[in-house]
Amino acid sequence: MANAGKDAALHVAKAADEYLRARGVAVLLQHHVAEEIGDAGRGLSDSEVTDADAVLVMGGDGTILATSRECASKGTPMLPIHLGRFGFLTEVSPEDLNPALDALLSGNFTVDERMMLRCESLRGADEEDQASAFALNDVVIANGPLSRVLHLRMSVNGKYVTTYAADGIIIATPTGSTAYSLSAGGPLVHPSMQTILVTPICPHTLTARALLVPEDAEITIVVERDPQDMVRVTVDGQVGFPLLAGDEIKVRRSPYPARLLTVGGADFYDKLQSKLRWGERMVY
Repeated sequence: MANAGKDAALHVAKAADEYLRARGVAVLLQHHVAEEIGDAGRGLSDSEVTDADAVLVMGGDGTILATSRECASKGTPMLPIHLGRFGFLTEVSPEDLNPALDALLSGNFTVDERMMLRCESLRGADEEDQASAFALNDVVIANGPLSRVLHLRMSVNGKYVTTYAADGIIIATPTGSTAYSLSAGGPLVHPSMQTILVTPICPHTLTARALLVPEDAEITIVVERDPQDMVRVTVDGQVGFPLLAGDEIKVRRSPYPARLLTVGGADFYDKLQSKLRWGERMVY
């Protein structure tokens, strides 16, 4: 599965297809990948591709986030090939493609399971399910184009916790702790931890801090006050829908983890140094 907007991703997909087929491996291709390599007849839907034993993901972190939503419910593991700008979720560069594929075929790999979240939007007295989605990084409830303070009431397992006066709230997995949550002042959390992060965005108070809750907690956010507030929930920065005053967002752990294949590349601590420049001394 490759990012259709990146020529480099499609080029690497073609190289991987040729390399694997030469070794007797059956390779499934998305429609746009098959068309790009000149073999449109082999094109399949995303659902058919994710029926494979493993999925190679050519692109950046955004491509992995999107693919994880396709693969998680089937338990299909993903091997990400780094072709983006940041690449915190990836470990294999295009230059290391062939050795990585050899390691995969020889069984020299591990499977790293990452917690995902399930987000549901409920509206009305009957709690009609307006929309739902899965997230590998985060669920964000935030204001729209008007910069107005939102009032968001949060409960955990039915117990009222607080009402945030803020630009929004980020509910993140440990994997997502290095993404938007980090920018909003949340903690770094090792991806093997089993916890859910709640990080307010620009809270209008000096006492609001990020909160970690148990993995089995159900977090409920209710949009309060002004019905003219423009509020939106966004999942992994890719899937979103609008909210009205009184709407509830329920977030809990997904029953399906994302499964990432590791073939001996950089680990979490290596990436803190190489991607986030952790511990470097600033020189002016």
